[in-house]
Amino acid sequence: MLNFLAYVDLGLTNLIISVIPHNQLLNLFFSFFSLRGSSIFIWIIVIVVILVLEERKYPGIQKKDIKFLIIFILSFSLSFITSDYLLKNLIKRPRPSHPSNLTLTYEVKGRLAQCPKDYSLPSSHATTAFASATILTFFDKKRKWFYYALAVLISLSRIHLGCHYFFDVIVGCIVGWTISKGIIFQLRRI
Repeated sequence: MLNFLAYVDLGLTNLIISVIPHNQLLNLFFSFFSLRGSSIFIWIIVIVVILVLEERKYPGIQKKDIKFLIIFILSFSLSFITSDYLLKNLIKRPRPSHPSNLTLTYEVKGRLAQCPKDYSLPSSHATTAFASATILTFFDKKRKWFYYALAVLISLSRIHLGCHYFFDVIVGCIVGWTISKGIIFQLRRI
């Protein structure tokens, strides 16, 4: 069963790699969404823009703004710790860029990204991206499509750059979404 899942995972990873061209423009595009392993900066930019727009509409710091920031930081931090420190070290799956994994159908020319040396499953980028999108959507439902589209681009960038397999990203998405939904559930109970 595990061999079958690994085969499907590799097949889906190779499919994504072959469908999305590796040209200079797309390589730069996806490199931006990975930001050398620090996609938090993308979310900070999004939050600053939202808060500036909110400030123009409702001047002054509102209770809702503070509540949002606290919940966002809690969700992002808990998602990152869960994926990067707990799950990766329990599962210990090597990255596609690891020398023992020469099964991908392409070689990244000039190393588009310096993939981290830690383990691969789950993708911390995908985990924190979907955690962020879920919290942002809870507070701003009208831009839901934008937040989740951004999360998908961040997640896809990790496959495109050769740092993660397809299932690494899918598991990361599920973990981040679940953690944020759990925090929202607890918030509603209080």
